[in-house]
Amino acid sequence: MQAVEATVTHRRAMVEVRRRPAIYLALALGMSITVYWGFAYTYFTPLLVGSYPRVPTAIHVHGWSFFLWFLLLPFQTLLIATGRRRTHITLGGLSIALAAVMVFTGVLVASVRIQQGLAATEPDELTIFWKGFGQLIMYNIFLFVGFYATSIARRSKPEIHKRMMVLASASILPAAIFRIIVGVGGFYWLATPGSVMPAAFFLPAVFVIIGMINDMVAHGHVHRAYLIGLPILLIVHGLGLTIGGTPAGEVISRVMASFASVFGPLY
Repeated sequence: MQAVEATVTHRRAMVEVRRRPAIYLALALGMSITVYWGFAYTYFTPLLVGSYPRVPTAIHVHGWSFFLWFLLLPFQTLLIATGRRRTHITLGGLSIALAAVMVFTGVLVASVRIQQGLAATEPDELTIFWKGFGQLIMYNIFLFVGFYATSIARRSKPEIHKRMMVLASASILPAAIFRIIVGVGGFYWLATPGSVMPAAFFLPAVFVIIGMINDMVAHGHVHRAYLIGLPILLIVHGLGLTIGGTPAGEVISRVMASFASVFGPLY
């Protein structure tokens, strides 16, 4: 009788082990599809048809480092789902270098664009956007750094590590979601930031909420990584949207633009 119970328990455990990675693979694929869909409007399609304007190399390095991240994300999740933990760990180490490139180029591009927006004497829609709301891009990068660093620091604790990776990846989705909203609506260059920015910055939380629902179904409670991380994500984005375009926000933008004063020649 005990042998039968042990067998049943083992089978249930194996089903749970297989089922849990499935939700994380789905989340990873969902976030990656979101990124490539969004940037198909403003990057991939223009690049393929030869209409993408000449831009500094830093912009391409910035873009492709993020795109590589969202290729690596579902692949890393798949490795865990298929039991290839050693390869996952090796690639995880390499991802630190990728994350460093992402963060540096992201801050560089955003700070230069903010600086250009602040200095514009005849501002257009793009420079107005960067002057008032460019700091929101910086907040996304700061959130990514915090969540990703925590994930790496707690990589020996898979339950924390994987949830922090969801939070880190979700934190850098707003730019893609913004492009999806206005791309589907067909008014990308005519859209005012105030009409789509709140949706773009709060919708990434949907991926985290799905993870929380999975926690409730699988474990009967939500892991504290989500309980702490989601409010941080929402509060930072909420404060950014509130401050953006205000005199206080301009002060913050000028502080952020100081990075370009030092590293601008690398742009």
